[in-house]
Amino acid sequence: MSLDLKKMEEAISDFVNSDEGKVYFEKERIKNEILNSRYTRFEKWLETNDFDKLLYRLILIHSSDEYRDSCYHNGYMPMPNNLLQFIMDYIVDRYAPIIVNKLDCDFPNVIYFFKGYYFQIIHGQGSICRIYNKTDMRLLLQI
Repeated sequence: MSLDLKKMEEAISDFVNSDEGKVYFEKERIKNEILNSRYTRFEKWLETNDFDKLLYRLILIHSSDEYRDSCYHNGYMPMPNNLLQFIMDYIVDRYAPIIVNKLDCDFPNVIYFFKGYYFQIIHGQGSICRIYNKTDMRLLLQI
């Protein structure tokens, strides 16, 4: 192992064993615990509520000119709001990517299937999120 790698390994080990490192990892553990409890609450919500209604409401919000203009006005490209981002994070965290040849593109991308919809994340200089209906492969949202 080269000298630089040994120094880096020692620095990481020192940080992990330091008080600062212990505080950092405890904060990360708490964040992960909170996120998992939110995922559990979402799963319970899905048992008694209609995901289609929620998703179509989010599609309607994200497709509106007002939402897109608001994003541009605040200095950023249109992106998922907190609720849609939570759903995307949940799917990425809890489901394995699949291969759908019809949706493949030239850029690196991952596709997930959830509740009758394909969620595609295309990576480039940024990320594009696409949502397709499984039954007719219709693009419902691109943001």
